[in-house]
Amino acid sequence: MAQALYNDTIQYDDGTPATASQLAKDVCSFLKWAAEPEHDERKKLGIKCFLILSTAIIGMVYYKRHVWTTIKSRKILFREPKVRE
Repeated sequence: MAQALYNDTIQYDDGTPATASQLAKDVCSFLKWAAEPEHDERKKLGIKCFLILSTAIIGMVYYKRHVWTTIKSRKILFREPKVRE
């Protein structure tokens, strides 16, 4: 099979050298982007889920501390029963 990519076939605006390896990297990046069109939406959903779950966890920890403070701060005293004579 003949070589598909050649050096200096295109020019990059930012001055990147147009080597065959750079062109191959660009082609692979494009194919990956084209194969996963839902990638950006999935990432946005992941960030939303992370923010909601972290807020819920912080709320649950605060609520747990609020509920258990009375039980944790309770003092248990032992009183001997009064003996009747």
